[in-house]
Amino acid sequence: MREFTELERAVLDAICEGQSEMADGLRKLLATAQLTERDNTGHGFYTSFEVDKSTPPLELPERLLDGPNGEVAVGGETLLMGFILWCDDGYPNCLEGFQYGTRDGGNIDLKTMNLSSVRWLRPMS
Repeated sequence: MREFTELERAVLDAICEGQSEMADGLRKLLATAQLTERDNTGHGFYTSFEVDKSTPPLELPERLLDGPNGEVAVGGETLLMGFILWCDDGYPNCLEGFQYGTRDGGNIDLKTMNLSSVRWLRPMS
C-alpha cells in the first residue's frame, strides 16, 4: 500500500483545516508526499512519508501538529482515536494514530485489521 488510506487522508485534511495560517503551505507539502513505511503497532499506527523539500519549510513552534480526536469505524465497532502529525525541520514526515479505546473502555487489536478498511466517522464530541 503506497497511498494514504481514506482515514489518513481525512485526518490530514482535518489537520490542515485546523492550521489557518499555514494551511495552504501544509496542503502543498502533503500533496507531494511519498509513503515510505506504515507501522501497524496494534494500538495504532505510524505512517512515514517524505515530501518535496524544494519548497521552504513551515515555520512551526513545535515538532508536532495536534490532529483531531475522532471516532473511527473498525469492522462493526467504533473506536476513539487521536492523531499527531510529526514534522522535522519544518517538513511533515509522519502521521501517528493511537487509540483511546471503544466507548465501553475496550481496545481493538489493529494488528488483526487491514488499516485501509478503517474509516473516519466524525470528530469526538
